[in-house]
Amino acid sequence: MSATGESVRPAPGKGQVLAVLGLLAAVAILYGYHDGLPFWLGALTGVVAVLGYLVCFDSPRGIWQWLPAGVGFCAAFLFAWQFLLVVLG
Repeated sequence: MSATGESVRPAPGKGQVLAVLGLLAAVAILYGYHDGLPFWLGALTGVVAVLGYLVCFDSPRGIWQWLPAGVGFCAAFLFAWQFLLVVLG
């Protein structure tokens, strides 16, 4: 809260933006490749991004942090779905 009584809504941090971008990159890689080294690199990118997402979005504050948190949440489920389709299929 500032001196005027208005609450400050912080912008997303660098880690939060990188976690969401990592998840989106992993989803894009897994969408295009279903086997071989690119698939496993995409899977590794996705796992690291999910872990980063869990660390960075432990308690989002304000709409500017909830928006990327929501996008990352959806991207994490999309990543898991694509990964499981390839591994179990």
